[in-house]
Amino acid sequence: MQRRLALLLAGSLPVASAWGHHGPRAPGLPVRVPGPPYPVGALRFFQGELLELALRKGGSEQGIELLSTQTWPRQVRELRDGHADVAPLPALDHVYAEFKLARVDFPLRRGLLGLRRLVCRADRLPQLDSVRSLAELQALRLGYGAEWADLPILQRLGFRIVTARSTEQLYAGLRNGEIDYLSRGVNELHAEMSRFGPAGAPLALLPGLALFYPLDDCFFVAPARTELHRTLTEGLARALRDGSYAALFEQHYSKALDDLAGVRVL
Repeated sequence: MQRRLALLLAGSLPVASAWGHHGPRAPGLPVRVPGPPYPVGALRFFQGELLELALRKGGSEQGIELLSTQTWPRQVRELRDGHADVAPLPALDHVYAEFKLARVDFPLRRGLLGLRRLVCRADRLPQLDSVRSLAELQALRLGYGAEWADLPILQRLGFRIVTARSTEQLYAGLRNGEIDYLSRGVNELHAEMSRFGPAGAPLALLPGLALFYPLDDCFFVAPARTELHRTLTEGLARALRDGSYAALFEQHYSKALDDLAGVRVL
């Protein structure tokens, strides 16, 4: 089923080697946030730059400290325990309910997390390129993270899923033939293809097909950081009003959106 998407468009950062110190934060200290999953060269980190923008627009002079990246369950625990201040997480509140996190009600990437491009081995491209229906795609083996919060959505939709514990394992399974294709957010492709593309069997992006379901990420704030929640809420609203959010979004994702021209979306 082809759908037209109306997406609302309104230097690299150092990554700390470990999670931040424990306990309450003194005023003025950097805001601790998990870094990008795969820092590659000079690739920029949208969520980190957006956090800096929101802090400035919210009237805060605090900088940010990028922590080493962990799985989303670990990030949630670190927020709960006060070892991190904020994290960009999929906006699936029921998954985190027991941790009492405070969601900032602003979709960070305007729905791009739910817009998925398909990656396969280059020698499997003709088979994937011949897919014409959702049922045909669901019959193939989709690789997905065992701990990813949206896994139940894909299972309920009837996809034939092979799980792995890490993105590295997913790409390894793709290369060795255990997985037919991966579904990756358009915002994730650049970093992952830079990291995993050059080694082993060549990989390819399926040029004419994509998936979409409603999903995005939001900033989730540690329970004790009520003032940070207010700052980010106000700062993001101002960035949206004055166009600075739209400018940052365009810098990061305009090419990815341009590449969707002519793509059939299921």
